[in-house]
Amino acid sequence: MADTRTRLNRCFSAVFSDLDETQISQATRDNVDGWDSLATFTLLTVIEEEFQIQVSPEDVDRFTSYENILDCLQGQHSIAC
Repeated sequence: MADTRTRLNRCFSAVFSDLDETQISQATRDNVDGWDSLATFTLLTVIEEEFQIQVSPEDVDRFTSYENILDCLQGQHSIAC
């Protein structure tokens, strides 16, 4: 099974196909063109499917960067992933 970072990169690539691997690892809502509320919803849906998790609606606002999402997936924050 692929590690968390590889799987998350795959999710980001599915939603933001124009980003390369370096850009993905540095991605935030502020520096990625097109990362709007629809892209956030799409990204979270892809992540939920890939990782077989459910993100609670109140936690969606914390998903503002690749690193924040990775931290959540690795259990480093108290987000209900």
